[in-house]
Amino acid sequence: MAIQQKLIKYLNEILKHTHDGIKGYKDAARNIEEGSLKDFFIERAKEKIVLRDALNEEIYRLEGKPLEEGSFLNLFQRSWKNFKTSLDHDNQKEIAKYCLEAEKKATREFDILLRNPELVSETFYSLLEQQNEKNLAAIKALLERIKP
Repeated sequence: MAIQQKLIKYLNEILKHTHDGIKGYKDAARNIEEGSLKDFFIERAKEKIVLRDALNEEIYRLEGKPLEEGSFLNLFQRSWKNFKTSLDHDNQKEIAKYCLEAEKKATREFDILLRNPELVSETFYSLLEQQNEKNLAAIKALLERIKP
């Protein structure tokens, strides 16, 4: 039972960061004029919503209660990022850097679960593998965007 509670707590941490990711990508899309980067941010927000829903289901399956929102610290960081990028003429690069760090963090968080598939349901594990591949692709795409 203690393992299950730790797992629920860990999944809620990922869920909290996923809520933050959704909001962050929506903010990023609002701060970018039309174009492929805006479309990329919108698509990433949609993918994070799929992950959020799967995390909610997995936490309920484990008889836990999912968190309903992200972190206060991230709200502050997003507000600062929005202010900073509004002053920066090359705000696309700054926004891409911010999103890159979030994607790297998510990949590290997923790694524990991906190395221990017995901890979660097969359905959730499969979705997590897909999301991790999308995170890795997003990292690659964001790195291309911020190249000098």
